[in-house]
Amino acid sequence: MRTARVALGGVAYRPWRAREAEAQLEGAVLDPASAALAADAAFAGARARAGNAYKIKLGRATLIRALLETKADTRYL
Repeated sequence: MRTARVALGGVAYRPWRAREAEAQLEGAVLDPASAALAADAAFAGARARAGNAYKIKLGRATLIRALLETKADTRYL
């Protein structure tokens, strides 16, 4: 069984591990839908501050892309 580890940086005052996203990916087939669910879980508690609300949307999209690109890279299979 494969597991995933997800860490986020550049979207808050310090990097953090997104354990909720990891839990969402546990046992799931990685596809666009499961990647989106993991990204939703990762950013569920995110709170925007003045002038940086775009970071949540950008972070979510970046995480989805990173997960799918990692799956496409056969070195990780």
